[in-house]
Amino acid sequence: MATLYIFGIGGTGSRVIRSLTMLLAAGVELQNCNRVVPIIIDPDALNGDKQRTIELLKTYQRLRQQLRPAPEAGQFFHTEIATLASMAATSGQERDPRVKETFEYNFSGMDEPLRDYLHYNSLPVETKHLVDLLFDPKSLNEPLTVGFKGSPNVGSVVLNQLMNSPEIEFFANGFGPDDRVFFISSIFGGTGAAGFPLLLKNLRNPKGNLAKKHLLNTAPMGALTVLPYFDLKSDETSSIDSNTFITKTKAALAYYQRNLPDLNSLYYVGDQAQKQQENREGGNQQRNDAHFVELVGALSVLDFMRQPAAVLQNDTHFYEYGLERDDMEVRFESFDPNQTRPLLGPALTRFKFFATWLEHHFPETDDAVYAKNINLKSAWQTAPFFRDLRRFLFDYNSPEGQPISFKSWLRELRDNARHFVPFRLDEADFDKIVQGQEVKKGFFNSDTISRSYVRERLDKQLRKVTEAEAPGEFVRAFSEVMEDVVDAKVPGF
Repeated sequence: MATLYIFGIGGTGSRVIRSLTMLLAAGVELQNCNRVVPIIIDPDALNGDKQRTIELLKTYQRLRQQLRPAPEAGQFFHTEIATLASMAATSGQERDPRVKETFEYNFSGMDEPLRDYLHYNSLPVETKHLVDLLFDPKSLNEPLTVGFKGSPNVGSVVLNQLMNSPEIEFFANGFGPDDRVFFISSIFGGTGAAGFPLLLKNLRNPKGNLAKKHLLNTAPMGALTVLPYFDLKSDETSSIDSNTFITKTKAALAYYQRNLPDLNSLYYVGDQAQKQQENREGGNQQRNDAHFVELVGALSVLDFMRQPAAVLQNDTHFYEYGLERDDMEVRFESFDPNQTRPLLGPALTRFKFFATWLEHHFPETDDAVYAKNINLKSAWQTAPFFRDLRRFLFDYNSPEGQPISFKSWLRELRDNARHFVPFRLDEADFDKIVQGQEVKKGFFNSDTISRSYVRERLDKQLRKVTEAEAPGEFVRAFSEVMEDVVDAKVPGF
């Protein structure tokens, strides 16, 4: 079983993983592997973007674990998402109690300023002079609690502890011959700009201390580096100034040009249509709305995984992304009709139809055969699987300030600077949900998508299902029915 390890570094890493998780939930296929292990690296323990993504991943994981039989390719929640710790069961390793059952790397000793982290007062005089040359007094006295505040020089020092951690040791011990690695980071901040090249260099080090060096030196490794795509409001009290984003990007690009020779694929994405965000240095308040650039960033992971390993290992490949049309309001027709549109259009539409049926039409059909057979009315309110499904789709019972749902993700994409508006979000009529698409004529002798047809298909497929089988068969049946409806009714994909 091939595994893709994704290192999501900093806030941008978390936000791109959030978009990728939504695509995987919709059944978008990740080729050449059937399991993803996200490892989020962010020293800001309370970062709102990170915490929201972790909640989403945990909810996806719980849903996927209850689906038996496992969903087939193209069906909702097909791809397994696992924690690093859970890999012990499949890699033959003993469970390391130091590696926690979580999607984030556990930083320690980050409640102190950089000065104390470096044990500045105990350093030799010559070393103190060097530190004073490299770091200004403000950087030395800044607490590390909320990360590196856009300073890669600080990040490069602190993040070196990663390579001696039990998490990296456990990752290397379990790395398999068909596994791959992908890094996601921004290039204009602190954590991502520092963490990505440092991790790549150490994982590729043939003289390092990691196990499976022979595999890590030849495994396909790709990366997404996100260029500036948002602006920050001016704040004289903040250490982060978005006016420096371009300068930092140019400096980092020059460094990447000289120091990333062992990377197989490097993807660049950014946007000049930038919404001004609140200037928050970190913590729970740093929670940005989903952005179209992050959705495109998730596509880079899909593209990397569809490439044969032999092709990737020939040379370093560089990629950029462009829309078919430079629309400020992006619909499915804004995408390339041969690549992105058929990849995203059908899957997201099927998942949106699924969510629409459960949000708007489920109460109308709670007396249907399929609903009665699996006691769906009661299970929808009380069963753990269906509670998690409601949370994943509609923000049911989400923690305060942490809307993780598919619906909130689409809403945020709609309201950002470059609006992604493939759907009318609150529309209950299937025929009107997809923006810019007219319903194809002649479907079951009707000009509309027939709700009675959906109900009849579900009745037929779930007629003999027991309550114990309900989660897996419920999702499988909806995946198949919605696939038929979308393929038959929605043109242009």
